[in-house]
Amino acid sequence: MRSRGKLYVVGTGPGDIELLTLKAKRVLEESEFVLGHKTYIDRIRHIVKGKIIESEMGEEVERVKKAVQLAESHIVSLVSGGDPSIYGMASLVAEYVYSLGLNVDFEVVPGVTALCSASPLLGCAVSGDHAVVSLSDLLTPWEVVRNRLRKALEGDFVVVIYNPSSRRRVNKLLKAMEIVLEVRGNVPIGVVKNASRSGEEVFITSPKDIMDNPERIDMHTILFVSNSETVVLNGKMVTPRGYSRKYRW
Repeated sequence: MRSRGKLYVVGTGPGDIELLTLKAKRVLEESEFVLGHKTYIDRIRHIVKGKIIESEMGEEVERVKKAVQLAESHIVSLVSGGDPSIYGMASLVAEYVYSLGLNVDFEVVPGVTALCSASPLLGCAVSGDHAVVSLSDLLTPWEVVRNRLRKALEGDFVVVIYNPSSRRRVNKLLKAMEIVLEVRGNVPIGVVKNASRSGEEVFITSPKDIMDNPERIDMHTILFVSNSETVVLNGKMVTPRGYSRKYRW
């Protein structure tokens, strides 16, 4: 009789296979089944030795149910882009398993999230306190998103914006930039598109420029809104930690 299986929720990182953790690689190689959206499966397909089960966007709940069912008697990996706990699959798995009281052995394997790979491409946009906000209102009401963005800006955090725009949500990007202008002014905004993937693009712009050219921003883009200490040095975006206040160079 087959022994009880296990479910791994695996972060596949931002895209570059070299940014996949050693544990994630080992788990994917050992899994009998690997489930995920095609976009993320394609990045690790050559690593997988077991059976691959692909599904589409919007089928996350069914994907989790299938993974949990298979994990009753198999080693299963449910893949999630970036880190599973940051706009990924970890919370859905935890909510499903714990709310139903299911006896499932599952473990989250962390991954490199987008901001960790994108920030150094700009210079060092994030160096300490920061806030992360997604502009997607698919699962969170827009009023909640807007309020969280405003509060983060008022708190003088470097604000990292995920899912800033799509064909359906260009107006949400424009409204977000209006809030940035109101709270922070026309500050530098770092833009990274397709971090560590094909088509990578990195540049520094401003809220007004984004409002004039919103087509440059899409779902594959991450934005870094300056705080009061962020500076642009030799074309690079840097948020100091405070060493220069305490020490002489």
